[in-house]
Amino acid sequence: MLKQKINRFMFRSRQLAKKYAPKSWNVKKAAHQLAVFVNSWWQVLLLVSAAVIFLYYPLGGWLMNDINTNTEYEINNKHNEQSAAIAMNAFLVNREVNEKMWTPNLPFFFPSYFLDNMPNFQMGIISSVSNVTTALSKRLEKTIAENEALHLEEAAKLLRYPGTIWMFSPDNSLVPVPSANSQYKRARKHLLKFNQELLSGSAVFYRNPGDLSYFMRRIGADLSKNSSKLEGHIREESSSFIDNRSDDLFYFAKGKTYAYYLILRALGKDYKEILVMYNAYPTWTSLLKTLEDAALMDPFIVRNGEPDSLFAPNHLQVMAYYELKAAALCKKLIEELSLKPEGGVNVN
Repeated sequence: MLKQKINRFMFRSRQLAKKYAPKSWNVKKAAHQLAVFVNSWWQVLLLVSAAVIFLYYPLGGWLMNDINTNTEYEINNKHNEQSAAIAMNAFLVNREVNEKMWTPNLPFFFPSYFLDNMPNFQMGIISSVSNVTTALSKRLEKTIAENEALHLEEAAKLLRYPGTIWMFSPDNSLVPVPSANSQYKRARKHLLKFNQELLSGSAVFYRNPGDLSYFMRRIGADLSKNSSKLEGHIREESSSFIDNRSDDLFYFAKGKTYAYYLILRALGKDYKEILVMYNAYPTWTSLLKTLEDAALMDPFIVRNGEPDSLFAPNHLQVMAYYELKAAALCKKLIEELSLKPEGGVNVN
């Protein structure tokens, strides 16, 4: 059957060649060469394999790779009742799962399968968004009715969903489950709905220094924990000749600090009056600058050189320093917010 199809194809090819080919072209010889090539299936397979190896994965991965660290994004709420921080969380989720392709869970037949920097960067962003959303849900549920906090709690739950799940359960590959990006899309909808409830008055975002201190405690602890992870990897692998995990850890931390920078800048709008009242703005701006410096690190090759090396840099160590500094500034902010405000009474 296959041979008959090939023969028909060759017959039609010779007819077209006689009609359109230049007279100087040896049609019979060309048709014979084409037949030999088609019959040599291993040559076709070799050509397809080469195209996949040298074009599909490298070129496709390069086109899909998108690590965006634009720090100029701004949330301009038209209504003071709404939260700029919640709006920024929704914006970051939308950017990573709707405007881009969510790459950490894509299987092998996608060209992004061999990417590792972008997937880790995206996972770092969602990690920060998840931590802040969880903090908001835990703190704000004390000030609003139980049914009004459902959107925020549901968003926090969905954002904790493992980012590497594509279609099947990691425990049982035969069981279909929701993909990570579909869960994050649902989380974004809940965030937007909660912000809409703030606007309608069915929920209230009470702004007080106690809440802000709680958020700083959660964020500082997360940054300190990630810094410890980087330092542990430096101790174990900085002397290794081959280290395949350094760039993964670096870009995860880069995504984490980038998201925190944007979220905290938005949170500064929500708590602007309190930051001014407690004279905490200098510390707040230092915190933002530290996170921005960490997020904008962009080495051509991530190195995990020995700390005392003369020639090999250690980008993980620099990132760990920024994270530790940011965690220390979070602690300083908590101390400042515990003091009596200028010209007023402490309202923690």
